Amino acid sequence: MSNTDEVRQKVHHWIFIAAISFLAIGLSTSKVFISIAELVLGLNWIAEGNYTAKWKRFTSNKPALVLCSFYIMHLLGLIYSTDFSFGVEDIRVKIPLLILPFMFCTSDALNEKERNLVLGLYTGALTVVSFIGLYRIKHHLFIDIHQIVPYVSSIRLALMMVLSILLLLGYVFSRKWSWISWVLLVWALWLFAFLFIMESLTGIVMMGILGLILVVYFAFKEIKQKRFLVGISLILFIGLAVIGSASYLLHFYHKYFPVPDKSEYIMTDIFSAKGLPYYTGPAFEGVENGHVVKRYVSPGELSDIWNKRSKMPYDSLDKKGNGIQFTLVRYLTSMNLRKDSIGISKLTANDIKAIENGIPNYNFTSASSMEFRLYQAFWEVQDYRQGGNLSGHSITQRIEFWKAAVGIIKQHWLIGVGTGDVKKAFAAQYEAMHTNLSMGFRLRSHNEYLEIGVASGIIGVIWLLFSLIYPAVKTRKLYTYAYFVFWAIFVMSMFSEDTLETQAGATFYAFFNSFFLFLA
Repeated sequence: MSNTDEVRQKVHHWIFIAAISFLAIGLSTSKVFISIAELVLGLNWIAEGNYTAKWKRFTSNKPALVLCSFYIMHLLGLIYSTDFSFGVEDIRVKIPLLILPFMFCTSDALNEKERNLVLGLYTGALTVVSFIGLYRIKHHLFIDIHQIVPYVSSIRLALMMVLSILLLLGYVFSRKWSWISWVLLVWALWLFAFLFIMESLTGIVMMGILGLILVVYFAFKEIKQKRFLVGISLILFIGLAVIGSASYLLHFYHKYFPVPDKSEYIMTDIFSAKGLPYYTGPAFEGVENGHVVKRYVSPGELSDIWNKRSKMPYDSLDKKGNGIQFTLVRYLTSMNLRKDSIGISKLTANDIKAIENGIPNYNFTSASSMEFRLYQAFWEVQDYRQGGNLSGHSITQRIEFWKAAVGIIKQHWLIGVGTGDVKKAFAAQYEAMHTNLSMGFRLRSHNEYLEIGVASGIIGVIWLLFSLIYPAVKTRKLYTYAYFVFWAIFVMSMFSEDTLETQAGATFYAFFNSFFLFLA
């Protein structure tokens, strides 16, 4: 190789590193960054030449072929679709599943410094985003905590945070302790704290599960190497952590969801002090702090006095997107007050503000707290069991999504409805189910395994699982720390999210899957 060719190759390599670094930064900051980075990757790949050698490298790389074939499966799904426009948009969103494995496996691997540079910039971008989130909290620049950053959905951000935390911890504990170890440990702890700030139950649960798996693994590794004290100490730590977490959850549940006294279900008065009849319809089902919501409700009195005390009309929505009237009734119930003129007269200015902010229980002074998020989760499950409306309940409405997806799969179990007809199939299934979800909440499955089953049937699900397992095992990267934690995060995320159905989710998976398989 001549000096000119060598210099040219180095230039293309550094352009490649710059492009994937830019892409790594863009995952948490900007779709535009992602698009520009992918364009630069493509142009650099073309300008670099050596097409014959690259094609040979690709066709001889079975894991890469399997990964790219998963995208081809979506293309084939257009053949038997009727909604071609939706199908084309779907394959456009998922194109990183094709181009990133292809480009990464036909490019030169990175050395350790280059890999650390890319991962460092990725984690650095996430850290900047976390500080932006703090700024937005301080200046009240959003209504719902899920809007804490404007660049990416909170669930995708949580997945990225968890990956960064585990990569930082892996770096710390795999090397000799130094001042850098302290810096990285504090960095990881800050990102972990931010999961609580952004109220990400998904991220915290995922950290808990992966932490449990990793500590158990290292405990048995220590015992195998006859370091019994360390191994047993780790196992005891895990045991205490599990018992402590379970005890806290039980205490929390019994504190805020005590079983109502039998007297709660008996109404001694039919009329309010003003002589108006109390309403007890199903619109006011539920329990708050052991008190039944649907007892002693006088909507007329509430409406008149509320509109005098608040600028937000009684029939409008609170800042969390729920009906003011429903939040008000729940709040009064939590205080064990009747839902009438006497009850509402006992509310302070701070109580009125809390209700306007969407807080349905007087025990919580802010709708932006991890404790309130946990309360919401328990309340949604309880409301679901009592037959409440699922609309807007992030946890329990997923059950309805999953029911719809399973119903579609039963009718089209072999090859699915096709890439383009997923949205139409869900709309028809919700009608057939007579769901109580309002139109704005009739979403797709929020489970990638079911989503693939709807589009491509059992064949698609089998191929999805094969594309997840075969490349990881074939390359033996599944047995490395970095790839395992990424792989586990992604596999778990697909149970509660349709992770591949957005550009950010598809790029996150395709980028790190290809990065760890082919470049690391």
